[in-house]
Amino acid sequence: MRKGVLRGEFVYISGNLVEKLYRQGYGEMIGEDTLEIHALEAAHLVWTNKITVVDESNEQVGLSVLFNLIAKDPRGFLKFVVYSDLRRRNRVVVYERATDFLRLYPKGKKVGDAAAKELVFSLSEDEPITHKFVLDMVEKVARLRKSLILAVVDDEMNVTYYKAQNFMPDKREGYPLDELPLVTGTIIGDRVIVFDENAGDLYVNGFWGHPLGIEKPDPLKRYDVPLQLPLIEAIYLASKGKLKVRTYDGKDKNLSELREEFSKGRERAKLREIVYTYWRDLGFIPKAGSKYGVDFLVYERGPGLEHAPYVCLIGGVNDKIRPVDLIRSGRIATSVRKDLVVSLVSGKNVVSYKLTWFKP
Repeated sequence: MRKGVLRGEFVYISGNLVEKLYRQGYGEMIGEDTLEIHALEAAHLVWTNKITVVDESNEQVGLSVLFNLIAKDPRGFLKFVVYSDLRRRNRVVVYERATDFLRLYPKGKKVGDAAAKELVFSLSEDEPITHKFVLDMVEKVARLRKSLILAVVDDEMNVTYYKAQNFMPDKREGYPLDELPLVTGTIIGDRVIVFDENAGDLYVNGFWGHPLGIEKPDPLKRYDVPLQLPLIEAIYLASKGKLKVRTYDGKDKNLSELREEFSKGRERAKLREIVYTYWRDLGFIPKAGSKYGVDFLVYERGPGLEHAPYVCLIGGVNDKIRPVDLIRSGRIATSVRKDLVVSLVSGKNVVSYKLTWFKP
């Protein structure tokens, strides 16, 4: 078994086999036949019985000493868990001394065979982070022409991996608003019911609302039944001049009053409206996503014509979220073959990032 000598925070291994270790992603070469490896790398090698470590007095160094060195970095143990998990999966991963990332090489490749394509950032599942933190990391990694992998560690040291990337959907042709008739609806609670004879045209020309009493509407059929609109859709149509809203006793409800009603029954009402408007203006069709534990299902063509390709969470760019909450939504999205998009309000703009499950 190879022997390493601990000096300070590094372990030094010499001999004619160090080149093999280096090619497997361990440490940095010092001269021609000496490998300098960080305590984290050494701890993994000791843990897997690949090396023994001694101090300069030739006394054996236990794993606890190496862990104490790792602990100087507040994220050190999380990195160790992720590093060891990737190694267990036979992946070549390099501990980066100057950054918070682990550098992951393509499957089957060693150092020198190909460039690393992913940078891995380790997170505890309950550690609150801001969406801005994720966006900044995505941008930073993209500038290096690599992909960001978030590795989320739970209390049992299980690791779940997700690829995070910027997401800027292209504008689609969508359903032209100018083809919609002007209709009048009655506000009842948190819904607007359209009894107008033209109500059926709203659903077939943009999937507005839901025909009353029809469980799964045919996307191409015009139904001659009242149409129920959730307030968020009513607000959008009213803002575009396609819907007038009245109370049961015939009083008009203006746009600001509709927004006030919406805020009474929905948390983060303003954020929801901004994100909804963002997707609709791009030609997509956002629908309620509560059955998937998200804010919206987002369709490209419409329900009944396709399965929604995206599930969407909303928030403010500086809002905090626990990684475990992202993972929960991500697991559901993966199980139903959708991408999780997080759409965030930043001032008057919306920025998004996308999370997709990653199998190392």
